[in-house]
Amino acid sequence: MKKMLGVFCLAVLFVFSIQTKAQLSIQAIDAAGDSITKGFNAASSFPCANADQEQYNWLTSDTHGANLCGAGSENVLSFIERLECDFGTNILAANPNHAASGARMLSDFVNQSNNIKNYLNAQSGQKLAAVFLGHNDSCAGNLTKTNASCTSVDLDPNNYCKTKPASFEREFRKGLDVLMSVPNTRIGVVAPVRVSQLCNFGSKSNCQIGGTCQFLWGLTNICGSLTRDCSAARITDTVTAMRAYREILKRVTAEYALIPDGGNSPVVIIGGEMVGGAAKAAGTDFIYSDAPWFYKFNAEQLSCCDCFHPSGIGQDQLAKLLKSGLSCSRLQPCCKDTGDDLADGKCTRTEVKRVYYRGLL
Repeated sequence: MKKMLGVFCLAVLFVFSIQTKAQLSIQAIDAAGDSITKGFNAASSFPCANADQEQYNWLTSDTHGANLCGAGSENVLSFIERLECDFGTNILAANPNHAASGARMLSDFVNQSNNIKNYLNAQSGQKLAAVFLGHNDSCAGNLTKTNASCTSVDLDPNNYCKTKPASFEREFRKGLDVLMSVPNTRIGVVAPVRVSQLCNFGSKSNCQIGGTCQFLWGLTNICGSLTRDCSAARITDTVTAMRAYREILKRVTAEYALIPDGGNSPVVIIGGEMVGGAAKAAGTDFIYSDAPWFYKFNAEQLSCCDCFHPSGIGQDQLAKLLKSGLSCSRLQPCCKDTGDDLADGKCTRTEVKRVYYRGLL
């Protein structure tokens, strides 16, 4: 029994030492993403900024000053600040990071990847490039489901002009081909949030014009293909699109993770183009996190300004999820994938068994 306990303790120490080494070695961070990673409206108070507030963003916000374990005045203990607290040292980050409000996988990931490449190539040591996109590929769609034509052949005229899954995958592969050319870089791909959970908070008060979130949504086009009336059909259509994007992110990341140093990405024809064939730089690896997909959000984590973006509390929660992972339990129920689009979209069926979804470390 003592021998078995000793072996177990050694195994735990070994795993911990590997994780510690990975965390210590990260010396620079950048991001491909959308308004979530720019902290848009995260202050969540009137008067609303209606602008990026990057000092609140979950990944690269670094406002703690000399107190490496402080959260700064905005009370978001970001991913980078959590690493700096753990190891008592400063970590570089692109400032501003290379995410952009309104960004989509379809039109922006390749450009963001090239910007990240330029920044990280100038840094020494181990790097982290986080990829958190897909929300606007669904939310930038039209109010009406069927359209005679969309602005691009990459948009689906039978689904609110959302990004077609094949086009989403094509651009994702292109961007990964750019990022994998940066040596000693962990490419952390993050599953999208189930934006259909927004419809759980229609009765929340908004601090932009007064009234409820649903009242605000009815006057604006904030993810209008979903929030215009939060009907069962709109929720189903949204979670179906987001599920397709998430499956692509998970599958393709796993595929790229198998490429050895010096190996090439698969050459495939997808979305009307031939892509792939890029070489993977030495010391670069891939990791995928499902934590945001399975996390069940609450009302205080939603900005009262637009009832769409994470508040500071929500940003802090994202940082925690992607640093430490998500542990599901009776105390922390997680969203469950059941195949019921409406239930899955609103996260009404939850997982209470002990399940763990890793972060980016």
